[in-house]
Amino acid sequence: ISIADRDVGVDTDILAQAGAGQPQLTVEERAAHRIAWLKNYAGIDYMVPDPQNPHARVINPVLVNITQGPPNVQPRPRQNLDILDHGQWRHLVVGVTALSHANKPSVTPVKVLSDKIAKIYSDIRQFAKIANIEVPDAP
Repeated sequence: ISIADRDVGVDTDILAQAGAGQPQLTVEERAAHRIAWLKNYAGIDYMVPDPQNPHARVINPVLVNITQGPPNVQPRPRQNLDILDHGQWRHLVVGVTALSHANKPSVTPVKVLSDKIAKIYSDIRQFAKIANIEVPDAP
């Protein structure tokens, strides 16, 4: 999730009613915008099947367990998640964004590409040698 996508997520319902003369969004519309952001940008379902009751649905535990508040000051543990509370929503979006970056490798894309090119050169070299084609050393 990019910073721009995060910012859109934080203000998703505010942006939807930013036009002059626009009517206020209903509670259902605000919730729908926020749930859509979770699904479209983070790939997270807001409601999931309840493991205790297969016929019921509950708020996704991943979302419920995201810490509320700045982690370096005084993070608050899990609490009831109110997707319509702007403060909780803001912390949720920031937390989801941080989670999306937590599992990404710290290696730069240039390094990954360079390693792949070196591997291709290495793989081709043996076949080029058979065909008497000179392959330079990996870049």
